[in-house]
Amino acid sequence: MNDVQAVWLYGQWALKNHDVPKLVAPLVCALLVLGFVAARADEPASDESQPIEVERVRDPAIVPYRKGYEMARRVQAAAGGRVRLLFRALSARTKQPIDGLQITIEGTKSHGALEISPDGFFSIPLDEAAFRDDAEFVTNQRRGSVLLTVVLEPQLPQEGLRYSMIVDCIQGARRTLREIVPWYFRLFTPHVRGIGICYRQPGGRVDITGNGAGYRQADKVDTDDLDRTVYCARFTDDEKALASDSLIIPSAGWEPVFLDR
Repeated sequence: MNDVQAVWLYGQWALKNHDVPKLVAPLVCALLVLGFVAARADEPASDESQPIEVERVRDPAIVPYRKGYEMARRVQAAAGGRVRLLFRALSARTKQPIDGLQITIEGTKSHGALEISPDGFFSIPLDEAAFRDDAEFVTNQRRGSVLLTVVLEPQLPQEGLRYSMIVDCIQGARRTLREIVPWYFRLFTPHVRGIGICYRQPGGRVDITGNGAGYRQADKVDTDDLDRTVYCARFTDDEKALASDSLIIPSAGWEPVFLDR
């Protein structure tokens, strides 16, 4: 079995077992191919029941800073600021966030610690000094115990949202996927078909002013980046009834979610 076959099988396994959200599993495949996640058969599986090691290690699952930096730059250029690249570090055994996880950027000089959310999300700071220093990510976890996935997060303003911004966001996400997913995985990568203005509870609505004035109920059931059920009003990038300057006014408590159907 070659590396590409192994990566594809891994992606299928992740999807079937719901270990990562729908738009993430194919990106795990892409990360494996690009060297962002190491699939090392020569290392024994870690026993995560043992205490966290005190010493810091360069885990093969977390790549040199240079690769992360270059990927973040490509996303920034492709998406025009409408898509945020986030990484998520999970336990390779449980597929859950890791208590006490620390990741720092280190080279010949120390470049600081990453801010990691309780759910394991972090972004890569674009630090020119660390890039030139050939820095690496260093973690306080055992070698092979970290699974790294990537999430594309829509970037839309909470107020003053125009339909043109939604269009830019959708098209920016498609350019981003073309940029970071190898061509031989694009057939299997879910297509970004729209954006949902989503709520954790049913009953939300989105008002529209200008062309296409009216409202949309958030009644499409989907999932967010943590695989939680959300209720969404769906928007695509080819809606003839909406003008680019149509104002989109969601009710309070919304979040944007890329939709693949």
